[in-house]
Amino acid sequence: MKFKITGVVVVFLVAAVVALVAGIAVFALGSKLSAAAISGGTAFLGTAGLGMGVLGYLAPNA
Repeated sequence: MKFKITGVVVVFLVAAVVALVAGIAVFALGSKLSAAAISGGTAFLGTAGLGMGVLGYLAPNA
């Protein structure tokens, strides 16, 4: 059980970092703040969803 909780925490931390990098990169390229926020949120949801899918596949009963 502890492995699963640790995996979820790692997935969400990685998703947060990816979202921040995506948002800052889009904003630095000259887009509006709303576009940067939307791209950061989309990156977070995509990374978290993919990571949770992989985690469920690798450790289904942990």
